[in-house]
Amino acid sequence: MTSKYRTEPQVKFKAFRDLEKRRVEASDTVWAVLVGSKLAVQTLSDVPDQTALLADQYPDLAHVQRMNQRLDRAGQLLSAAEREVCTMALNFAFGLHEDFVKSCIRLLVTLGKASNGAANSNSDTMHERFATATAHSMNADALELFHLTRKIRNAYTHAAGLVREDLVTHFESLTTTQRDTWTALTREPFRVPSVGESASLGVPGLIGALAVQKRLAYDVNLGLQKAIPRDVWADIAVSDYIEESRKTVNGPTALRSVRGYQRPGFAALELKDDELAAAIERKKSGTL
Repeated sequence: MTSKYRTEPQVKFKAFRDLEKRRVEASDTVWAVLVGSKLAVQTLSDVPDQTALLADQYPDLAHVQRMNQRLDRAGQLLSAAEREVCTMALNFAFGLHEDFVKSCIRLLVTLGKASNGAANSNSDTMHERFATATAHSMNADALELFHLTRKIRNAYTHAAGLVREDLVTHFESLTTTQRDTWTALTREPFRVPSVGESASLGVPGLIGALAVQKRLAYDVNLGLQKAIPRDVWADIAVSDYIEESRKTVNGPTALRSVRGYQRPGFAALELKDDELAAAIERKKSGTL
């Protein structure tokens, strides 16, 4: 699941590039917070008087009055912060991924290939409804692991962060291949949790969840390639060019400019000059 798909060519249209950029930014932020908390714990532990208050030790530190704990207690809180940061990061990652998949379904709605109901679906069914609209087979292992992480996320939203029976059942239902894949992604032994224990993913589980979402995002991209007609892809390339370059396509060099712009991002489609030229004319005439 984690290697073969990377050889598949992707169409890097603007929404897809935006997802990749926001995913990297979110990931960098999460790791910055996690590393920062570790550095803070180490720094606090070096102070001889562990009973001193943070505000007394670091009076110029922003927001210190909101967490004016003893140094030893502050260190304990920071040490435990990793789990909560991973939980918040998981929620944010789900938001990004859901927005991307729904935006792709909305694109299909404009082409009459999906319903408004499909575009408004939630993470429970959005991949399946996308697959139906595009006749594209989503990676079954990635999809099952996505729903696993979705139920872990739901445990925090609806069950105070504790494992429920439905989550245990999902763990137990995973195939050997899916269990092995999850183990490979998290680099932790596979274990079925018990009802009532913490549903925390931690850093390994967050890494696994992000990898699964990335795999499915690429799968959605492949589905769009097949479902969207080539003339529409040419229109998208022209629209993306205008939006990002802030130029028009009225001049004599428009075709050359659009060709150069779309070459790296839309290379998987191998759009021809006549297809791009037709899209430019549609834009000029107002039919795009």
